[in-house]
Amino acid sequence: MSMANAKKFFEAIAMKANRSSQGQKIMREWVEPYPGKIIQFITDTEKFYLVVANGKLKVFDGEYPAPDLTFKGTTKTIMEVFTGRKRFRDAMKSWELVLIGAGHEGFALGRLITTVMLEV
Repeated sequence: MSMANAKKFFEAIAMKANRSSQGQKIMREWVEPYPGKIIQFITDTEKFYLVVANGKLKVFDGEYPAPDLTFKGTTKTIMEVFTGRKRFRDAMKSWELVLIGAGHEGFALGRLITTVMLEV
């Protein structure tokens, strides 16, 4: 997958997660007891957000007015972090990746991505 489009990466993750019984379980446990979670991405080339609700993950264009967490960085950095090519801590330490909001929500997203990417 090209480093040029983080949104397409997360759309592929959403498709896998929504079909995965383990992915759906992770999403339900992550969101409970809230109605949903909103994770936003602001990159050098795109703005989009993820909505996790009812055991499903959806990707939307644009900015959400009050996300739970926003990841801000270049597409390259975000793709490197979420595909394991760059350590999350290193990207934050160098200010290549900035988190705004409830940073712990990123760990749940990372767990979901790892789980569905490792499924056959």
